Amino acid sequence: MSDTPRTEKLDYFSAGLAILYSLYYTVLRLFHLYPSSRQRLITSQPQHPRSRLLTLWTGLCIILYLIHVSYLTLTSRFDYTYNVIANLILGILHNLLWVYYSFPSKFINPFPLRPLGYSPPHSYKAAFVAVLTTAATALELFDFPPWGRIIDAHALWHLATAPIVVLWWSFLIQDALDDGWRPGRV
Repeated sequence: MSDTPRTEKLDYFSAGLAILYSLYYTVLRLFHLYPSSRQRLITSQPQHPRSRLLTLWTGLCIILYLIHVSYLTLTSRFDYTYNVIANLILGILHNLLWVYYSFPSKFINPFPLRPLGYSPPHSYKAAFVAVLTTAATALELFDFPPWGRIIDAHALWHLATAPIVVLWWSFLIQDALDDGWRPGRV
């Protein structure tokens, strides 16, 4: 079975959406752009500045995705180069933010309930996964003909990313359980 133009576009669009959503979540997590428990319980409270930033960030991501899909759909020919570059930029930004998270900072505190510079013991995993993901992405970028007509760079990319997902999931669970990042409790 081979791709049709429609299934190929759906494949690329869903991959792009996954990368964009990863960046979206990362910004929410690292910059605390989510409503606090108190804001969710008291709806008459004036809108918090972070809520406005959340709305702007959400709108920006939606608009960027719609423009991306529209451009790739409405042009006469699918622009593979543009698609790769757009997804690479998002992926690199995502990875850089998690690498930044991994090291104690004097500028941004991803853990508002801890002193500036706090870094939990599991934080190194984010940088490790970012480096592994970047290395695996090289398989997609530097494609090569199949070895023995069986294994090509794309197949190796899929093989490489499976254990990375397990590592990433392990990190996300540890990060979610760390009390240092949860903003003001009610």
